[in-house]
Amino acid sequence: MIEIGKRIAEARKDQGMSQYALAKLLGVNQSTIAYYERGRNTPKPWIVEDLARILNVSAAYLLYGRERADPLVPVVGRVGAGGQVTLALAEPIGFTELPPGASSRTEALIVEGDALWPVYRAGDIVFFSEEDVHRSPEDLHGRECVVRLADGTTLIKLVKRGRTKALFTLASYNAPDIEDIALDKAAPIRWVKRAS
Repeated sequence: MIEIGKRIAEARKDQGMSQYALAKLLGVNQSTIAYYERGRNTPKPWIVEDLARILNVSAAYLLYGRERADPLVPVVGRVGAGGQVTLALAEPIGFTELPPGASSRTEALIVEGDALWPVYRAGDIVFFSEEDVHRSPEDLHGRECVVRLADGTTLIKLVKRGRTKALFTLASYNAPDIEDIALDKAAPIRWVKRAS
């Protein structure tokens, strides 16, 4: 039985529902449900949505195994002109959905204005993980990251090698590079939720 089949069967049993009852609600034969649960067939995306609604779980749970009550990601600040991040001091400024496969230590920033254009636009939400903060900055060469400088300034920049091993160049798409600077912390941007 493949994973999605196991989760369908589990959610169905949690609802106290037989395969026949689920099939009737879904408008299919009981054998279709049996095939899904045994992994012989995989439901189409629109069927997964219907199954999730009937079984009172999220489609993400059925597809990826995320918890049924997916945690929300705190939006911990805003990023605007020059890639400068303004962090919320006490509490998050909002919450957004956890991206597929993301850890519970994921945080998000909302993009304001067009200072990071063409890569990020106003209203985009960028996600990074606190788990990555402990990675060596050398591992992040060539990646867009949320970086914190020694003076506490937090930015979104493309991390490049500097002239020495301990220093880095922070590149922008529409501003001059910041050359040969030490980083306090850095975490790669893992996901982007585009503004609609």
